[in-house]
Amino acid sequence: MKILLPTINKINNKRLKINRASISYPKSNHIGILYSYIDENKQKAINELVKSLKKDGKKVDLLPAITKKNADNRYFKTFKINDINTFGKWKNNNVNLFIYQQYDFIIYPDLKLIPEMENILIKSYTKCRVGFIENKTNIFEMILKSDLEFDIDHRLTKLYKYLIKLK
Repeated sequence: MKILLPTINKINNKRLKINRASISYPKSNHIGILYSYIDENKQKAINELVKSLKKDGKKVDLLPAITKKNADNRYFKTFKINDINTFGKWKNNNVNLFIYQQYDFIIYPDLKLIPEMENILIKSYTKCRVGFIENKTNIFEMILKSDLEFDIDHRLTKLYKYLIKLK
């Protein structure tokens, strides 16, 4: 499965023609955040970003990928990386709803892009995909570099400052 997915992603990236016309932050209404759940520290940093976005009147959806059974959180929708089949189709309804939701921005705060996450980002109907890493398929419309790259709090604070400057 992992062997075929990068090839499927490359084909989908060329085949799918989704209008990626970014709008300004003040005009945006709905933001999605796709990430890998690692620990409570990362979740706390993401929750702080969500608080700031909601304070600005934005609707925010979280979609964390979990690996452990006990990490499944009842407060938001989750998915497991192995919920994808050999042909790149997701068996998890949370992922399918996230893909077809027309977000103004999808934020990907992780520093590593695995094929399963790349699949979601390629298929998503979002207007602007925001990330912190460059990849071969150039799927992010906005890439931010951070001086303290491995500090999630710093990255997300810097991201929020850039978002509010988008006019």
